[in-house]
Amino acid sequence: MHMDRVRERLMLGNKFDDVARLCLSLVVCSSFVGVANAQDGGLTEPDPSAPLYERLPERIRERGVIISATTGRYPPYNFRSEDGETLKGVSIDLGSEMSKILGVPMQNEIAESVASFITGVQSGRYDFVFGVVADTAERQQSVDMVDWTRQSTAFLVADGNPKNIGGIADTCGLKVAVQKASFAEPVLHRQSEICVSEKKPPVNINVLSDQATMALAIKSGRIDASFASNAALVYFQSQNAEGYEVVGAGDNLMGDLWQAAVTPKDSELTQVIFDAWKTMFENGTYERIMTKWGVGGDMLQAPGINMAK
Repeated sequence: MHMDRVRERLMLGNKFDDVARLCLSLVVCSSFVGVANAQDGGLTEPDPSAPLYERLPERIRERGVIISATTGRYPPYNFRSEDGETLKGVSIDLGSEMSKILGVPMQNEIAESVASFITGVQSGRYDFVFGVVADTAERQQSVDMVDWTRQSTAFLVADGNPKNIGGIADTCGLKVAVQKASFAEPVLHRQSEICVSEKKPPVNINVLSDQATMALAIKSGRIDASFASNAALVYFQSQNAEGYEVVGAGDNLMGDLWQAAVTPKDSELTQVIFDAWKTMFENGTYERIMTKWGVGGDMLQAPGINMAK
């Protein structure tokens, strides 16, 4: 088996990455510490006959899996199921399909924030990030962004919209929460500066860990609203209908909000991941899964690389 070859090389002193060594030393080659098991419907062992297998970096082919990072806290794109362990969502289903094109199983390692995504890819801890990370010109300086969806933004508020939020311009003087290290925080800071320039009170920005925490803060009155992607908020409301509503969907100072997978800067993997996306766009897989999860409105016509300007 493939992992037997890896074990032999390790015994001979060949230097593989830390994840592979840890996997063998713990005899748990089907999963990693802090990692969800291989995705349902995806590959469970390498397939050298897959279309893009030979183009994968050698270290990935030698290891026998590709390691991706995700938060597991961003429904409907990626989140934990009722058992608290298994991951599901748009990017999880798409990752299962992509593994068949790449020819290696995809292992999802849980990361705490977007910031840890970026540093993890740069350090080699993760091969890439298969999720929805906002593509920005600043991030493009250190990693490549393979864009595959576009999102609008909105606000989650208490039923009845007591603060009458119709968009980001209405947040002056309000307590608004954003998820840690998300695209939304700098946008709210920009809006706060606009508020001050118009002689209005600044936005009171609260940085919290995830949407569930922000929703509890809304219910308790600690904050007036949370600011995030429209798709994430609509899904959250559909699962927690009592007491909340989504308002102010639209541009909200964001412009084109490209969302991307993240790969090492100028690496051979960037083009491989792009070509895998291109295949899924062309064969209908992308549309089928996006539609299944109710985010068809976020679809792009084609994938891209570093689209944000």
